[in-house]
Amino acid sequence: MFIIMLIIILAVGFGVQYFLGMIQIKHFTKNYIDLRSKGRVVIGRKPTIFQSGTLVLLQIDEKDRIEEAKYMQGVTVFSKIKALSGLEGKRVAKLENADLTKHNKLLRNAILDAKRTFNIIQSGGEVEKIPSPMMQAVNRVNSMFTNKGGKKNGYNS
Repeated sequence: MFIIMLIIILAVGFGVQYFLGMIQIKHFTKNYIDLRSKGRVVIGRKPTIFQSGTLVLLQIDEKDRIEEAKYMQGVTVFSKIKALSGLEGKRVAKLENADLTKHNKLLRNAILDAKRTFNIIQSGGEVEKIPSPMMQAVNRVNSMFTNKGGKKNGYNS
C-alpha cells in the first residue's frame, strides 16, 4: 500500500512540475517573441543544479548594440523574466567583466555566454549544446569509471 501511495504522490508531483514548467516556458516564449519583434535577440544561459539557473535575453540593433535586456534567474519554476538594466547602448561583442560588476556572478556568466554565442554565430560557427546540470553530473561520474588516457584502475597498462 505504501509503495502505491508513493508512486501516486511522485506522479502527481511530476505532473504539477510539468504543468508549472510549461507555464514558465510560455512566459519565456512571450518575452522572447516580444524582443524578437523589435530586432535580433542574443541568448545567454548558465544552467546549474543547486544554484539559481540564469537565462539572459539581449535585444540588439543593426550595429550590435544592446537596446533592451531581460533575464530569468531562479531555482524553481516560479522564476519570471525581469528587466535587466545597465547594458543599454553597449556592444555585445565588446562586453567585459568590468561592464558587469553590479550583477551577480551567475548573471555575469550568462551575459558572457551570450557574448560568446554572439561571437560564434557572427563568425559563422555553430553553438554547441550545453548539457543540462544533471547530464554534467552523469558525465563526471561516467568519466571516473571509464578508461582515460590508456590507464586502467590508476595503473598504466
